[in-house]
Amino acid sequence: MAWRSSWPPAGTSPARCPADDEFRDINDSHVGIDINSLHSLRSYSAGYYNDDDNNNGFRNLTLISGKAMQVWVDYDRETTRIDVTMAPLAVAKPKRPLVSARYNLSKLLKDVAYIGFSAATGGTLRSRHYVLGWSFGLGRPAPAIDITKLPKLPRTVSKDRSRILQITLPLSTAAFLLTVGAAVFMLVRRHRRYSELLEDWEIEFGPHRVLYKDLFHATEGFKNSCILGIGGFGRVYRGVLPTSKSEIAVKRVSHGSRQGMKQFIAEIVSLGRLQHHNLVQLLSYCRRSGELLLVYDYMSNGSLDRYLHDEEGQCSLDWVKRIHIIKGVASGLLYLHEEWEKVVIHRDIKTSNVLLDSEMNGRLGDFGLARLYDHGSDPKTTHVVGTIGYIAPELGRSGKATPLTDIFAFGIFILEVICGQKPIKQSREGH
Repeated sequence: MAWRSSWPPAGTSPARCPADDEFRDINDSHVGIDINSLHSLRSYSAGYYNDDDNNNGFRNLTLISGKAMQVWVDYDRETTRIDVTMAPLAVAKPKRPLVSARYNLSKLLKDVAYIGFSAATGGTLRSRHYVLGWSFGLGRPAPAIDITKLPKLPRTVSKDRSRILQITLPLSTAAFLLTVGAAVFMLVRRHRRYSELLEDWEIEFGPHRVLYKDLFHATEGFKNSCILGIGGFGRVYRGVLPTSKSEIAVKRVSHGSRQGMKQFIAEIVSLGRLQHHNLVQLLSYCRRSGELLLVYDYMSNGSLDRYLHDEEGQCSLDWVKRIHIIKGVASGLLYLHEEWEKVVIHRDIKTSNVLLDSEMNGRLGDFGLARLYDHGSDPKTTHVVGTIGYIAPELGRSGKATPLTDIFAFGIFILEVICGQKPIKQSREGH
């Protein structure tokens, strides 16, 4: 004996169509009594007879509605009658069964048998048949079903909502992954853009360092429009610090080798303590991989050589200003050689390294080649550096930079300011 429902609608399952002659199903939603066969002895449309209706009106039930239902199966051995009754979960067992048939089950069940309940809709179907409770009676009415002990229905999602989820869930997941990927990309890019090189030995110089991020924003990303000048050791950019709004000049110096970097940074920091109104103040520094950035006070009137060698004649200096500039550079040079705590040898005194502030005061700048040593000590031998035309002859023989080699370059500087001619002037023939 079996209680069976047949579904889905015709044409939706390639394995079985309910109107097929093979099964002889009456419709898409029915209950049948089958005995060792897929052909029903009796079948009827799913539903129940309402006892409250005087005419015992029949009410249809749709097996795929997703609503909870209950079933009773009664078998009378004397009359060999099988009664199948069904009803919604909240309705008591109707007096009139849905479908009945006569069959002597003792011919089939000749040994001990166990009565159970099973159901299936097929692997390709997505229908939901909820028969939450069933009861079987043998020789007596099937016991009542205690619906309070039945399980709760699983939560279902409507087709429209399910379709929306099928569309929106992949899209939202893809959007989330794209957002996360973009965020990671921006963080990595930001880290690389603002990355700095900081070693343990630089911690003591911390107060003299400036963030590369601040310099990047101050110079608008080191735009070409912010370039003040280009020298042999790098480019100089004009910038405005975002916090203090003060104008600065940033010099980018390539420094691929790490050898001697600690001593070089220590000297740079020491030069930052120089305080003289005729010296360009070194404010701070920043170091990246293969690059050193030096931050100076910004001199609004640029370098002196622009006024001395202006071919268009737009910039000019009278004698009073020239003498004033020479005196100022001399005062700054005296401070470096004798008045500061150490002897500072500039090693690159020339007109392009003398900058003019807003009041046309001459200020000696660019200490990138400067060397420091204690008063009374003998300077060490170094490589010959400087600009041709300003280098003292004895520097090539001894290799020692002293205050006297700076004085020689300062003498050439005086001649250039007074005469308005470069130390080395190339003729049209290339000589």
